[in-house]
Amino acid sequence: MADAAESSAGETQGVSLKALSLEQLHQVKSSLDEELQGLQGALQQLKVSAEKLVISKLALDQVHKTPAGTRMLVPLTSSLYVPGETAALENVLVDVGTGYFIEKSLPEAQSFLDRKIALIKGQGATVQQTMAMKSENLQQTLSVMREKMFEAQKS
Repeated sequence: MADAAESSAGETQGVSLKALSLEQLHQVKSSLDEELQGLQGALQQLKVSAEKLVISKLALDQVHKTPAGTRMLVPLTSSLYVPGETAALENVLVDVGTGYFIEKSLPEAQSFLDRKIALIKGQGATVQQTMAMKSENLQQTLSVMREKMFEAQKS
């Protein structure tokens, strides 16, 4: 069973892991470790982005439900607020990336945020699948490394 897994991994990588020297296996392991760390960082960034969009969607819902004339503090920066009042809300400005904003109606803005959240979650799922594949390759590499070290100690 292990041979079947290793041969399938070897076919996808182009070279059987058993044909590599211990030093080459260490290089493969290091490469896989680096790739997994990079993917983990990308996944974390996607999760943060999705959370921010969900917060924006909830804030949009809350502002939409707030009656006109309600007093509130409006953030100018992360630590500076000014007093303000809500107005009748028909349109909002939506950040579409790279400093561009588009005016949209509330339903359009909600729909836009829903699409962005779904897109980011889909990308996250793809990254997780890639991570699972790389992790499996890493485990196979470690297994072959252990076999080679055991054989070297036996000799």
